[in-house]
Amino acid sequence: MLDRPSGRFAATITMAIAAGTIAARVAGNSPAVAAESWRYGVVEAKGDAGILFMPARFGPKYDLTIDMVEFASSTTPLKGLISGYLQAFTTSPAVALTAMSHGADIKFVGCNWPGATYTLYGAPDVKTVADLDGKSVGVSGPGSMPDLFVLEVIGANGVLADHVVFANAGGGADRFRALMTGVVEATATSSEFEPEAAKRGLNILARAHDVTPNFARNCIVTSGKLLTSHRDALERFLAANMDGIAYAMAHRDETGALARQTANLPTDDPSPEFIYDEAVRQKNLAPTLAMPVDKLQWLEDMLARHQTIDKSQDVTAFIDDGPRQGALKRLQQ
Repeated sequence: MLDRPSGRFAATITMAIAAGTIAARVAGNSPAVAAESWRYGVVEAKGDAGILFMPARFGPKYDLTIDMVEFASSTTPLKGLISGYLQAFTTSPAVALTAMSHGADIKFVGCNWPGATYTLYGAPDVKTVADLDGKSVGVSGPGSMPDLFVLEVIGANGVLADHVVFANAGGGADRFRALMTGVVEATATSSEFEPEAAKRGLNILARAHDVTPNFARNCIVTSGKLLTSHRDALERFLAANMDGIAYAMAHRDETGALARQTANLPTDDPSPEFIYDEAVRQKNLAPTLAMPVDKLQWLEDMLARHQTIDKSQDVTAFIDDGPRQGALKRLQQ
């Protein structure tokens, strides 16, 4: 179980990163040899994998091999980025902002999924947010997106944080399984699990799109060192992401098939189409990778409010939009 973190404790877990298993998965359509290999960290493949993994198919167009590296949670890849094992990763911007606010030399270079596709689920007997008083909620660690989302939702509904038991229940799919099997009584995770929740009599307590519209789901982060040493390759990588997301948004069936192949989902699993349709309908995806500065600033202020960081800073210091602009020019050539 998790205690609520103080600012100092949050800094420690963010910068040190709890030990975790890193499993590399090379996208099937990437070539065996390319001019440059680019390791791109993502959170575990699930129903949204068709969207997140599609850019790897466009790497060869920009003389890159994009190797997709999966992690159990969004807090783990930071160590890999700082050490140089990863060249970039896509993560909850709140996780990156926590590290940036504590001095990590990393920058936002684009936001591929700036909209909030996230849901708080409750067990059959947990019908409202108020019912969470005294209950256990599965998250993936202090300062993670599910942790912060739950804090925002319960706070808006008058439930005190110290009246809820926060339990580390792993990645998004693991957290949902923990709820299904009764290990926890609620959890926050991707909205793609809503069809399965309906079948199992689980309740939808809150949706980020309605309750916390300023939550951004994913932004792309790289190191300050790489911004200088591999700027040309970074532009090509971002261009591949732009092409990949635009292609995914225009090819629903193919994107769903890629998600099933990547995440080993059964053919009758509705999650790829559900998350795809929701993301497109709510305009949650950004093929130009434009960075929503207002949302990022809201997140930074929220982190300070929850004492995950000591004080809020101007997030423009954490953004480098130059490589994205360079990528846009490459698309126009």
